[in-house]
Amino acid sequence: MDWSTLPCSIYRGGTSKALLLRGRDLPKDPSTRDHLILSLFGSPDKRQINGLGGATPTTSKVGIIEVSTRKDADVDYTFGQVSIDKPYIDYIPNCGNVSAAVAPFAVEQGMVSTTKDGWNSVRIYNTNTKAIIVSRFMVQDHHFVPDGNTKIPGVPGTGSPVYLDFIDAGGGVTGKLFPTGNKQDKIHLPDGSIFRVTVIDIGNLTILMDGDELQLKGTEVSERELSHVLPTIEAVRQQVGRMLGIFDANQAVSATTHAIPKIALVQSVRKYRTTGLEWLNESDYDIVARAITMGNLHPTYPVTAQR
Repeated sequence: MDWSTLPCSIYRGGTSKALLLRGRDLPKDPSTRDHLILSLFGSPDKRQINGLGGATPTTSKVGIIEVSTRKDADVDYTFGQVSIDKPYIDYIPNCGNVSAAVAPFAVEQGMVSTTKDGWNSVRIYNTNTKAIIVSRFMVQDHHFVPDGNTKIPGVPGTGSPVYLDFIDAGGGVTGKLFPTGNKQDKIHLPDGSIFRVTVIDIGNLTILMDGDELQLKGTEVSERELSHVLPTIEAVRQQVGRMLGIFDANQAVSATTHAIPKIALVQSVRKYRTTGLEWLNESDYDIVARAITMGNLHPTYPVTAQR
């Protein structure tokens, strides 16, 4: 067997973990490139046992990064949602969590040479959504500072904060902030049920659903608690996908994307216990929002589904 090497970094950004690669180190041919990336993750295999994937959507992600030739950006960043059980990489959506890892990676790779001690900023061009993201983070001795006191739900321990500003992020997938032309649509399912939704394209194409219409309590924090409504949620997602022409009219899946539209469940505040076993009262926050991506409950609310 002939062995070859490929420089690769493993970064956690937000509640996601990704393999970050330099574009210059990958094959130019897209098919050959994707075959190589799939082999790195161990896909297709539900355990990804033969690779570096973590067998969950939030740990099966790739970022391809290179020095930008654009005047308004320092680096170009392409996100890929790597399928776990299929030989496929979805390059249509972006991931806000992985976006947080891009600038620190670029600094460590020497792609950004003008760093100084203290707060720094890097301009990122996201090729998926064709939008600029400005990342702000701490640097010391020309290296990203990974340690800090910032804590986010869904991640154990603490770390250094990374702040992201998404510039003109609307319409990245469909070209429209409200792709259906409406701020609210009624989705009719074959069983006769009707759901009111808002389809919005900013950061990622997302369907906002009213959790009350699904008879949810607003306190559910696990997939087990939501398992009885996941088939209905998926049926709504497929119907919207067909409305937008993302899914084939006669099929339940898309030929081009498996990661969007995403679903966000929205409700009014309730007292509830988080996955970190912390009690939150109604006065502690303003709205309940939970995200479903690729049929799984997201461990926290993703950056690119915030509205």
